[in-house]
Amino acid sequence: MPHAIIRGENGRRHEVEFGDAPVRVQIYASEETVEIFIEADSETLPEERRRFAILNILRHLFGEATAVRRAKSFNFAQGITTSWAAPYPDDGSAPPRNPAMSSG
Repeated sequence: MPHAIIRGENGRRHEVEFGDAPVRVQIYASEETVEIFIEADSETLPEERRRFAILNILRHLFGEATAVRRAKSFNFAQGITTSWAAPYPDDGSAPPRNPAMSSG
């Protein structure tokens, strides 16, 4: 079930439960930031009553996080077990092959 949870500086926790409602996800990117916008009820409620969550982070942090995730996915698909994942270019290319894993 889609949901968002945040905790502010004052320690208060805020939750947005999207339930079974259709959810719309949009990602916007600029040179400096990446914004992820999640909204439910877009077809049934006026804009001011829709449930939503917005996450705005620095682009380089988003790139680092997705690079690590891609490396872990690649390692899993290749049957490689590691306790770390080395980052690689954030241009969508595949990670470099490990020479130790070459077949010839």
